[in-house]
Amino acid sequence: MTPLFDTHCHLDLLKNATTVLSSIEVLPVYAISMTNLPDLYMREQNSFQSKYIRLALGFHPELILKYQRQIPLMWELLPTAKYIGEVGLDSKADGRKEQTNFFEKLINLCREDNQKIISIHSRGAISDVLEIIGEQYLFHPILHWFSGKRMELELAIERGYFFSLNKAMLESSKFTSMLSCIPTDKMLLETDAPFIEMKRGYVNSIEDTVGKLGSLLHRNKEDMKRILWENFKTLLYSSE
Repeated sequence: MTPLFDTHCHLDLLKNATTVLSSIEVLPVYAISMTNLPDLYMREQNSFQSKYIRLALGFHPELILKYQRQIPLMWELLPTAKYIGEVGLDSKADGRKEQTNFFEKLINLCREDNQKIISIHSRGAISDVLEIIGEQYLFHPILHWFSGKRMELELAIERGYFFSLNKAMLESSKFTSMLSCIPTDKMLLETDAPFIEMKRGYVNSIEDTVGKLGSLLHRNKEDMKRILWENFKTLLYSSE
């Protein structure tokens, strides 16, 4: 049976974490769990002792202005962190200058590191994200919950980005109108749990996303799951 995976979730924020962690172990599900601040990354490293979970070092753009005192800790931890997220820019959050300064430094510190996988938040700011990253980089960027314009999507595709897709995205007519532009070998799964409601539970939410994506792309569910799993393996192996 083809495994499931989740490239962007927030396990530390789940109210039903015990249940979700149990389902991750039993099925299993391979999950990359974001953190929103460097000190949370340090705190949670001992909380998720599972071969199926990898913790990402993050600093959410919405928190940059308020928690600037933690920025030095981010740079201290960065060299040894393979998974980075959630990081990026957010046009609706305060401190855009501070966000930009932080993100520019982060990208420049990671630019030549082909082992790093970075999950990027870009709400209302995808053009700036693309400009800051530019064309020359060795890390592996994943655009989390892309909500930009077709032209921005096409540029990110041209530069080889991965895209992590969740069920809310697949219910958006704006996004699904552009879905066929994305190469199938650049598609990944995410839940963004707990920020997307999962009425049928964590695992079923991922299964539902696979099924919906397969339907939109006119592929059967098992074929879609296999394609996505191969993409995930490619991402992980290319960063070794």
